[in-house]
Amino acid sequence: MTEPGSDAWPPDPIGTARLVLRASEARDRAAFIELFASPEVGAHIGGARPRDVLERSVPEVPGRRWGFFVVELDGAMIGTITLDHRAAELADHLRPDAGETELGYLFLPEAWGFGYAAEACVAA
Repeated sequence: MTEPGSDAWPPDPIGTARLVLRASEARDRAAFIELFASPEVGAHIGGARPRDVLERSVPEVPGRRWGFFVVELDGAMIGTITLDHRAAELADHLRPDAGETELGYLFLPEAWGFGYAAEACVAA
């Protein structure tokens, strides 16, 4: 993967057998709020966020940055994939002499258990 800013972002959508990875759009805002307000998701990311706070703070088009994909199934957002560069000085860096990319994902609970995360991570 190249450095942030060296590639045009967002890239063209990436399709898999069932999913589309694409840039976020205004139509995804409600799903972002649902994702971060979910107690099930919150259990893995330090706690769910209050819905009223999210309603006020989530931008009209959330997640517009390098390395960020919305995961779409049948025209609706079901999760996100992120690619981030890790600084060499961070703990648990596997190769301090080389850059590493960290892959992260979050999915709505109703999308759990279908292999969507694995499929989306391979595509990203």
